[in-house]
Amino acid sequence: MKARNRYDAGIPMLNLVNKSISQVLFVIGYMRDSAIRTKQFDIEKALTPLIVGSSVNTNLPDDFNPQAPRVTLRQGRLSVHFSQLTAQLTIDIDNTNGKSLDVIRDSIAKKINLFQDCVDKIIPHEQQRERGLVLTMLYPIDSTQFSDEDVFNHIQSNFFKISPLGEPASAQLNVGYKTDDNFFITLSVAQYKMAAGEVPTMSVAEWFDITKLPVIESGIELKIDVNSRPLVDIADQPADVTSVILKKTFDFVMDEADKFMGKQK
Repeated sequence: MKARNRYDAGIPMLNLVNKSISQVLFVIGYMRDSAIRTKQFDIEKALTPLIVGSSVNTNLPDDFNPQAPRVTLRQGRLSVHFSQLTAQLTIDIDNTNGKSLDVIRDSIAKKINLFQDCVDKIIPHEQQRERGLVLTMLYPIDSTQFSDEDVFNHIQSNFFKISPLGEPASAQLNVGYKTDDNFFITLSVAQYKMAAGEVPTMSVAEWFDITKLPVIESGIELKIDVNSRPLVDIADQPADVTSVILKKTFDFVMDEADKFMGKQK
């Protein structure tokens, strides 16, 4: 039977030893390029240091949604897509190999800097605009000791200065800041659950309720979003905006995230 009220008993909930970075998104915005789809093979060539393989052209009309991907590439846990407005790198992190957070940080920074170099070959630097990085951290809990209500209670008690109106049924936080040097930083906190299991073969008319799959991990998710949008119209910008974003993100990850999440309880 699942233990209840373990959080109220003062037993630590967050598993700091097993915390992990699960995913990173890095986006480079640029002035609209309606012909980006015609640069498919130039993109392939430019991205060779990062992704080796063929690209896919989505063949969408040039007057269709400019944010929709026109050229995509994927290799292993890396994926890239170019729209008429942005180039995005997605890194899904493998946390099963025992690598330390420092090693993972360095690997992420290397890939993002390499991606920036690749994009520079396609989109002239003077046409590039804002850049943004969204990093997702997972803090797992022992679901045999802590219930969903315990998770919601942890989020509420750490981030909300209000008296509960009843038993917590859900809780999430989203707060944004503008720094003195004109960057936006947004922090988001919510519960997460990972499920796994066999999905039966079904006909087109059938559907499967994925909530029926067994939960293999649950906990609290922290998203850190750092972007340079306020700098777009400012002439005096850092020489290397990407490096500044990486530093701000990982300074928070390494030095502040655990305290922000309320590690004492």
